[in-house]
Amino acid sequence: MSRRITRATALALLAVGLMSLNARAPLVGLGPVLGSIQHDTGLAAAVAGLLTAIPVLCFGLVTPAAAWFIGRVGINHANLYFFGGLAAGVVLRSFGGAVGAIVGTVVIGVAMTIVNVVTPLLVGRDFPQRAAVMTGLTTAAVNVGTTLASALTAPLAGAVGWQWSLVSWLVLTALAAVAWFSVFPPSKDGPRWSDDEFPGPLARAVARRRAELRAAQGQPGTSTGSLPLSPAGRASPAGRASPAGRTGRAGRTGTASRISPANRRMMRFFTVAFALHNLGYYAITLWLPTFLVQTRGMTTSQAGLAASLFQLFAIIGPLLIPALSRWVGWGPQRLFVLVATCWIALPAGILVAPELWPLWAVVGGVAQGGTFTVVFTVVIQRAKSLDENRRMTAFIQSVGYGFASLGPILMGYLRDAAGGWTAPFLLVLGAVVVMAVSGLAAIRTHDDARRPAEVLQ
Repeated sequence: MSRRITRATALALLAVGLMSLNARAPLVGLGPVLGSIQHDTGLAAAVAGLLTAIPVLCFGLVTPAAAWFIGRVGINHANLYFFGGLAAGVVLRSFGGAVGAIVGTVVIGVAMTIVNVVTPLLVGRDFPQRAAVMTGLTTAAVNVGTTLASALTAPLAGAVGWQWSLVSWLVLTALAAVAWFSVFPPSKDGPRWSDDEFPGPLARAVARRRAELRAAQGQPGTSTGSLPLSPAGRASPAGRASPAGRTGRAGRTGTASRISPANRRMMRFFTVAFALHNLGYYAITLWLPTFLVQTRGMTTSQAGLAASLFQLFAIIGPLLIPALSRWVGWGPQRLFVLVATCWIALPAGILVAPELWPLWAVVGGVAQGGTFTVVFTVVIQRAKSLDENRRMTAFIQSVGYGFASLGPILMGYLRDAAGGWTAPFLLVLGAVVVMAVSGLAAIRTHDDARRPAEVLQ
């Protein structure tokens, strides 16, 4: 029995990890070859920033539709469109000329929006008692992918051209798709685990969490796939998706569609924090290699490899958060103060001591990886149902990513207008300072009748 559980767990982690590797890498890979793309296409800096801004804008505009779509087809099935759209978009962006580059980038953005929403829903559905750990692992896997893309794209482009360099990532996309559909088949949408597959005390904890979610839902089912399972591994009546959930008593009263007042306040503050976090992330991701070429005298390949520090150390942040929570007992407020301070150090350090850019890239990398983990772990844990989780996640990502799409464009515009890098990094500094204030306000907002856990599980 334990061997079977271990094998199943390993396969699930592999599938989720490979999925997460693809969640940002095709986007981040643009930075190291942006100069080559500009040379071949004649794009100005602000226009070139659109190649990164368009997917982020899609994250904002398409997230409500993606959340609705996932609610209709289920989490497992939705990823079919993520993998297929990603592959089609990358090929079209690389070989479709100027128009293909724009259209392909839009397709990539829509595909990535789907996986943005799928990930926290998957964690809340299949790993309810390991929200911080699984959110950290998926975020770390995202940053492994972005590190590889940042470090390897330019050397590959030197050997085979930037088009084939960007397309080569699809080998890993194909492997991820095979692993995902082997473990999470679209025909069986619902929790991967039944209660009897959790050993000992964890089984009781999972059962309690699923019972809480069932009670909070206040309706026969959820539109995002069956949430709870009975001990025998069958979907219980309370967890079975039902049209009545939309037309019955709960549908008329809107119980399931409501977000509690405390969670609504938290969601609004986190939306501001998430937007500014991502504004800084995408601006730095796209323009840091160019900054290093222009100010440190690096070649394109050297700058791409050097900038990968920002992505590489982002792997540490998501793993550090659950470790500090479990081993040191830090709650979400202390954890957010830590990541916010490190985030602020990146633009401030480059403005004050640009020669120490490796240090600032490392500290900023830890921060940008950890920020996502803290935000969505709190959202997952405070959600009173899978439906509330889906709605809060969709709102935060929709508004947050929509605003964040301005980051690469504004940084490129300020670079051209000011003729230097002070104004662009002041933009990032201001953004992450406000992010820190908003994130702390979100975490301090709670329902007195249901205080959040002091330690992230």
